[in-house]
Amino acid sequence: MMKTVRLACLLLTFASIASYAEENQVRIGGGPTTGEYINIAKSLCVALGRLFQCEAIETSGTLDNKKRLEAGQVDIALAKGNIAEGWMKDAGFAAKYTVVRQIGDESLFVFGKPETLQAVGSWMGVRENASLLSIGLPGGLSGETALFDSLKNLPGSPLAKLEVKMYPNEPALVDAVKNDKVKLGFIAQIPNPNNILFTTINSSGLMMMGVVDPDMITLGDTFRIKSVTIKNAKWLGLGGVAQKIETANVSAAIVAAKPESLAGRASIVQQAAIKKIKDTKEADLLPRENWIQDLANTTSLQTGVNIENIMKSMESASADARARLEKLCPTKP
Repeated sequence: MMKTVRLACLLLTFASIASYAEENQVRIGGGPTTGEYINIAKSLCVALGRLFQCEAIETSGTLDNKKRLEAGQVDIALAKGNIAEGWMKDAGFAAKYTVVRQIGDESLFVFGKPETLQAVGSWMGVRENASLLSIGLPGGLSGETALFDSLKNLPGSPLAKLEVKMYPNEPALVDAVKNDKVKLGFIAQIPNPNNILFTTINSSGLMMMGVVDPDMITLGDTFRIKSVTIKNAKWLGLGGVAQKIETANVSAAIVAAKPESLAGRASIVQQAAIKKIKDTKEADLLPRENWIQDLANTTSLQTGVNIENIMKSMESASADARARLEKLCPTKP
């Protein structure tokens, strides 16, 4: 009889723990394995501590996270900072969701074969000769797609002239650039020197170039120009270990369902999770590697600093880009 009582108590204890864990569940939409959002999501779970049963969910990226957030499949989602700002302009979305905070810096890159990037010269060469080029994006639900669309839709943006092709994911995009199915690939990544995507680009014989577009300079604090280094990437004009390069950066946003849009216990848990995230140091919300803590603690350059020198360098590199590109990709009839 005593054993039966003890067993019943033990089962009730386990049931209580399972119920508590379920009631205190927080699901975070991260990103694909080739990016850093999934690692940030895991770090958010660590930062939330033992009070929460936290799950970092692999997704396709920013737009996929928004869909899952609205479907109630995740409670918190990661997104490109400027894209999340755009979502909040929708009164219906803003009534239910909030940007908890913005962290880190994602750098914008294009990559292609060495001969293509050498012909282009710089991002200004891409701008001025867009009709000669094609560009690939990694998936319709990725943050890159949303980010590229936001840049393309700027008044007078030459990106609208680029032929755009979609690929299922980042590895497929790298393969497409390698096999000349598209001239350039567009990515936005937190510059982790050990990131598998950068390693794949490098091992495929492709080169990377930072994106510094004059149109971005007009967007205030949305984009910041920052010097970054990816040690296992081959930059335009440089072999082997990459040197520091200036490129545009955008923060990563943590978007969450507002507690008042939820009911009962879920509302209380979400309120506590949001408070915990707001109160936690930025470095503790990012993966625990030294490189990303250094990144979090490094002050970004303000938009406009050194821009004049950057523009002069770009103009010089882009001189005669059209003639060089014509040899690689003749004008279409």
